[in-house]
This record gives sequence, C-alpha cells and structure tokens, in this order.
Amino acid sequence: MTNRRVVAENEHFRVERLADGIYAAIAARKGGAMSNAGIVDLGDETLVFDAFVTRAAARALRAAAEELTGRPPRFLINSHAHGDHVWGNSVFRPEATIVASSATIAAMKAEGSGDVDPDELKAFIEESETALVGGPDELTRANIEGNLYPRKWVYEELPVEVALPTVALDSRLEFRGEARTVRLVSYGRAHTAGDLALICSDDRVAFLGDLGFFEDQPPYIAPDGDAEAWASALSSLEDLRVDVYVPGHGDIGGADQLAAKRGFFETAVNAAREVVRDGGAIEELTEKMHETEYARWEGAMLFATSLQSVLMQLGCAESSPAEG
Repeated sequence: MTNRRVVAENEHFRVERLADGIYAAIAARKGGAMSNAGIVDLGDETLVFDAFVTRAAARALRAAAEELTGRPPRFLINSHAHGDHVWGNSVFRPEATIVASSATIAAMKAEGSGDVDPDELKAFIEESETALVGGPDELTRANIEGNLYPRKWVYEELPVEVALPTVALDSRLEFRGEARTVRLVSYGRAHTAGDLALICSDDRVAFLGDLGFFEDQPPYIAPDGDAEAWASALSSLEDLRVDVYVPGHGDIGGADQLAAKRGFFETAVNAAREVVRDGGAIEELTEKMHETEYARWEGAMLFATSLQSVLMQLGCAESSPAEG
C-alpha cells in the first residue's frame, strides 16, 4: 500500500495523500460529507470523484481540490445516484463537467432525488438524538451518529439543489492528462443500477464509490442492486494491479478488505440459495449469516435489510421458470 498521510482536515473530512497528485477525502462522522470522495491531479486538469451529501461539505471539497492542484475541478464523477454522493453537485457548476452512468442519470431524474420532507427528516433527527441519550455501546453509537449528523447538515440546507450530470457513460472512459491517465469504468448493476469506479492504474489506486464498504454492512437493496453482480464486480476489481481501494464509506482498504467484501456476497448468496431450496424464510437466512464473521461488521442495522434483498432476488429468480 502507498505511503498515506493526512495533508488537510476540516469539520467535514480529512484529506489523505495516496500518491503524488492523488488524494482521498474521508468523511468525518459529525460533518456534512457522509460519504468519501477523491481528488486527482491529471497534470493540466483536476478531477473530483463524488460530491458529498451537502453543499457545505462540497464547497470544502472544491476548495481543497483547488488548493492541492492549483486549479478548480474540471471534471466531477458521480459514482452512483444516491444523494450522499451527488447532492453536492451544484457547487461544482458551471466549471466542472459532471459524468455519470446512464442508469444513474435516469435514476436521478425519475426519483426526484432532491425531494426531502422536512418533517420526516426532523423526526428522524429527533429519534436519533433520543437514541444517543441512552448511552449505547460504541458500535451502535457510531452507526447512529454516522446517519444523524450528516442529516442535520442536510436539514439546515434544505431545499436540496439537484444538479444532473451532463455526460453519460455506459462502458469506460479515459481521462488523459500531462501527469497521468486514469480510467473510469462502468460495472453496471451492483450496489445500484449503474455503478462507476475510477482506476488510477499507474498509481495503483482505485476509487470505488459504494462498490466498496470495508468491514461494514453493505446497504444492498433489491431490485436496484444485485448481490451476484456486485460480487462479480468486486472480483473484477481484485484482478486489477491496485494496492489502495477507496470505498464510498469508511476507511481505505487493500486487496484483503476487497476480497472480504466479495466473500460477504458470495456467502450470503449461497446461504440464500439453500434457504430458497428448503422453502425457508428470512429468519433462516439471518440465522445462517449470524454464524459468520460478517455479522460482527459495523452497520448492523443494515444486516437484515441486505439479507432480505438477497433472499428476495434469489427467491424471485428461482420461481420465475415455474411461472413461465
């Protein structure tokens, strides 16, 4: 792994230098970022990967990119359509061209991704703050705070300003600069209907968006996502000559962490197939998975939801031939 070091820090994120001209912005638990991002100096242009959930954090990201590279971002990549990665888009306009997959653009248009009910958000904030009063254990506290504080920042900024990407990518795209060439790759349906990853091959770094969650429960929700396709995408990413993988949330990892994430999906899919074969339900799948190491990962509140999605996907897949 490269010689990482923190080169800047603010209330929203810390900036880690991964290689000369390549930086990861890692979200602070109590800031307005919620997700991770990346900054890449191409030599004559600057590229940013993902835009955070709030404009406040996105402004700090844009300022950090300009300070580190000497120029404002020319390209902004949206790894997928979820608001915690795209709601900061407007801060980068009009200088930056925003690139995403066709599926991401379609989802952002269809879902009205900036529609947030202030009353519902306020209720969520109040419930989360109440949950913290009881003195939960550190793992539970981390889960609650990681969802609470970014949403408090969102609440203060309402309404959300949605800026749609203007360039659609369905395969791969190279960004060639004076210092380096990087490759943007579409992995299709995995975490969502259209996930992108940025591969910096010469520097052995990859930005994964939410394709990567290391030692953390992945929020896999069918039908947008696909557990088997996600495992396949991770396998393809493992085949790259990369030392450093920057996930969409949490700490940076390496090949071992990526393999463990693939293992989660492969184990869950195999267990779900057994449950479907035996006519079981989510309780049987949850029991099987609670016997694995993955049950101890962070994000416990997502465990059952992800497993339910795996079961729903495979259950439908198993029954469809008979229906025909």
